[in-house]
Amino acid sequence: MKQMIRFACCLLLCMALIAANLCTAEAAASFYSQAELLVMKTNFEKDGGFGSFAVAQGACTDGKYAYFAVMQGSGTILKYDINSWKLVASKQISNVGHGNDIAYNPDENLLVIANNEPYYNIVTLIDAETLKVIKDVELKQTVKVKETQTDKLTGKKKTVEKEKEQPLDIYSISYNSELKRYVVGISGSYDFALLDTSFKKKSQFKGVNTGYTRQGCDCDEDYIYFVQSGGSGNLLVIYDYSGKHIASVTVSDSHEIENLFHVGHTFYASFYYYGNTLQRIGFSPATRIAYSVNYSPNGGEGKMEPTVVHYGDATPLRKNAYTKEGYFFGGWKVQRGSDRKIVGYRNGSTKFEWLNEDDVYDLYLYEDGKKVATTVKNGSVLLSAFWINKEYEISFDCGEGEGEMEPVTAGYSAAFAMPKSQFTKEGYIFDGYTAYRNIDRRVYGFRKNSDKPEWLKEKDAATLYHFREGELFSRMTYDGSVTLTAQFQYAYDFSDDKKTLQEYVGVDEKVKIPDNGGELTTIAEGAFHGTENMTELYVPASVEAMEKDSVSKCPKLKTICFEGNLPEKLDNDSVRQKVTPILYREYDGMDFCIGFYANAENVPLIKCHAAAVEKNIEAHVYDKQ
Repeated sequence: MKQMIRFACCLLLCMALIAANLCTAEAAASFYSQAELLVMKTNFEKDGGFGSFAVAQGACTDGKYAYFAVMQGSGTILKYDINSWKLVASKQISNVGHGNDIAYNPDENLLVIANNEPYYNIVTLIDAETLKVIKDVELKQTVKVKETQTDKLTGKKKTVEKEKEQPLDIYSISYNSELKRYVVGISGSYDFALLDTSFKKKSQFKGVNTGYTRQGCDCDEDYIYFVQSGGSGNLLVIYDYSGKHIASVTVSDSHEIENLFHVGHTFYASFYYYGNTLQRIGFSPATRIAYSVNYSPNGGEGKMEPTVVHYGDATPLRKNAYTKEGYFFGGWKVQRGSDRKIVGYRNGSTKFEWLNEDDVYDLYLYEDGKKVATTVKNGSVLLSAFWINKEYEISFDCGEGEGEMEPVTAGYSAAFAMPKSQFTKEGYIFDGYTAYRNIDRRVYGFRKNSDKPEWLKEKDAATLYHFREGELFSRMTYDGSVTLTAQFQYAYDFSDDKKTLQEYVGVDEKVKIPDNGGELTTIAEGAFHGTENMTELYVPASVEAMEKDSVSKCPKLKTICFEGNLPEKLDNDSVRQKVTPILYREYDGMDFCIGFYANAENVPLIKCHAAAVEKNIEAHVYDKQ
């Protein structure tokens, strides 16, 4: 059985929520209360030829260059090389209002300015290469409004709901290139929305009312970040893309924060004081995000404290301290709190991932004491002890047959030999056991186009595996019990038209051939070849021919009884064997001897026609003498 889970540890820095690949353990994201700052550049408004009252409002980056909208009556776009923080280009732009925030769209190489006051529903598109204005875009949204109408006939008033188009006012903007969505802060509120690349609103979320002044925003593939300023300091308010509030982090500089942008995992913010100051969010252990990995005994006993994991630091999980009588520890099953998903495999996949429980084909168990260095992005992770029963019960089911077999107990690590079946079904032979695992309702069988048996959900099993008597098997289940159900194979192989018995594979002593509703006419050559257990054979009245060697080398056969007249085709070669079978037919409800073979080689069959039997039955009764 596969072992379960990659865990994980944590993300660096409260704002640098790094996108971890499939993460292996998720724990409650604990954001440290303060983000430290490192000064990168001061008085950069002078690069635009302004005095000390110019304000760097909006800002963004394309990863190579940083862009600032510096406002003093009109706007100037300043373009800096991030490595050197030297100015490489500037462009004065009018009619961009407050220029409160800028987004960079790499798909179109555009700078998108959120004008804010007084053009709240206008964004200005600028070519990032030339800094030339391309056009203004008016933002609109469709809202539902209630109107009171008067019925012209009755004069009664009624309230109706209508859709109405109105301006969409925003104060901040950022762009997620993976989702192809703009993130915007909605003016006059703490709410925010996602817009498509045509600036059509796709979703809107309720924000947390912090009481702080709303400034700019930023986003990465995992989170949305709003910077807010207040009399007592600044806040970084973090959400995920479902609108869930993740954390609110205090930014240590108390001067007015204006904007936020990031390059990789490094975040930058500018502040309005001392002629504008650009600062980098510091990377130190005190500002990382901490995650807690919690442990559950899952029916066992004992106590274990959580493990705190910081992103990037390989941290060993605690060794299992839980116990459960009659079980041994098999690893950790992992489930994250944000969406209740667990780590496992899809059907047919060799790659484990976070899955909804219904999609899990098999669990991935995480090893005890494993070191982890990455984790999920938010929420909580629960590691549940996975227990394996030292012994399990195997019970038996007769299926469509008859009989009883007592349950047996098997050790998880010991080989188990399939016992001889005590179940029977008339006209059928035992064809092995199929296995059903009660703990997870799985059957042992084959997927479609696979020749390797495995434990499967019933819907995924094309055919079931049949365990033969004496076959060895171990580790059939990790808990609970297994049911082995007897399967039977029909003892007769008929042709498609049911007229010919081609082979008998049964083990009964007394064999009564079915007549298939009177359709059976022929016993084929070799049909009863080497049938070792058969002592009596009953041939139905519908049979007209027994072909050469149809009954041969049946060492225990003593009697052949014809339920009707003798078949028209019944000659010296029909029955060939060393032991002499006696031939019978039924007359008036009684069996009468018709003849016998003295040997298997060349003795004529003594036939008695039906008419003669009817006239003088006793004259035709023979014995072996």
